[in-house]
Amino acid sequence: MNVLAYARQVVSSRWFIKGIFFVIFVWLCWQLLRFTQWARGYGEFVPRPEAVAGILPIGHFTSFIAWLKGGGWDTLLPAGLVIIIGAIVLSLLLKRGFCGWVCPVGTLWEFASALGRKVMGRGNFRPPRWLDRSAIGLRYVLAALFFGWLTMVSVEEALWFRELPYMWVADIKILEGFFHPTFIAIVLLTFTVSMLLGPVWCRWLCPLGGLYSIFGLASVCTVVRDETKCVNCRKCSRACHAFVDVHTARDVRAVECDGCMDCVKVCPVDDCITPRVARKWRFPAWIWPLAVAGVWFAIWATAELTGNWDTTIPIDTFRAVIQSGLLEETTPGGIF
Repeated sequence: MNVLAYARQVVSSRWFIKGIFFVIFVWLCWQLLRFTQWARGYGEFVPRPEAVAGILPIGHFTSFIAWLKGGGWDTLLPAGLVIIIGAIVLSLLLKRGFCGWVCPVGTLWEFASALGRKVMGRGNFRPPRWLDRSAIGLRYVLAALFFGWLTMVSVEEALWFRELPYMWVADIKILEGFFHPTFIAIVLLTFTVSMLLGPVWCRWLCPLGGLYSIFGLASVCTVVRDETKCVNCRKCSRACHAFVDVHTARDVRAVECDGCMDCVKVCPVDDCITPRVARKWRFPAWIWPLAVAGVWFAIWATAELTGNWDTTIPIDTFRAVIQSGLLEETTPGGIF
């Protein structure tokens, strides 16, 4: 295998791009904790990272809805809006690209699922189809309730929420809540269940995944199966971590599909299962993860260069809010 072919194999690996995004996120969380310690009077100053805003969905989706209603762009903590818009753009272009390749929470549960398959020496246990479909439906019920409630928030209330000091440090509060024994116990339980049944949070519960999968139905890029070349070996369906029946689909637009490319790579027939643009223009599978990363970093770079990424709240204000004891006023994890 030549160097170029090996590089393509590495890049198209399910864990290469996911791993990079996960490591970056963990490092940014560590930087935020260091910033918090500095604000409390311990350690050296480090710049406050903005990307950790992604762990505060309610607050930033409230701001997003206000923006859609004409409430203007959030200039205080704009990174949250950029992350939401970026996830929607990825969904429209490359299926649930954010869920499949970027989201650190999804990566953790996917790792648990893959570890379970490795330990058991077989695929994850698949519940009866009626139970699985009912559980998937629960995700959309939760998404409808969540976003339906958000749409009822008035612009005035949303703008007021933007300016709450609690909102400014909620990401810190959530991050520190990760170390609470109750949260650790929940993570360990979810990790164990995901080893057995696959990523249950992503598949059955996550309302954001429900939203992005709806946008993904309109994705420009999809996986297409050539029925005339298919030998019905079903390797594609067995390889799918999302339990999609790829071997019966002509154009894989299942809401669970996140464009992982596993089905493409295991197909024994050349050009039978291929990623395509608008079902017409075929491209190599290794391009898909690079396209996800490219789009994501392009959105971030555009926001950074146009002044729509970094907070405009002064560092001294953050320090004053943190020292005020606001982070300690409620239980770890807060209301988010």
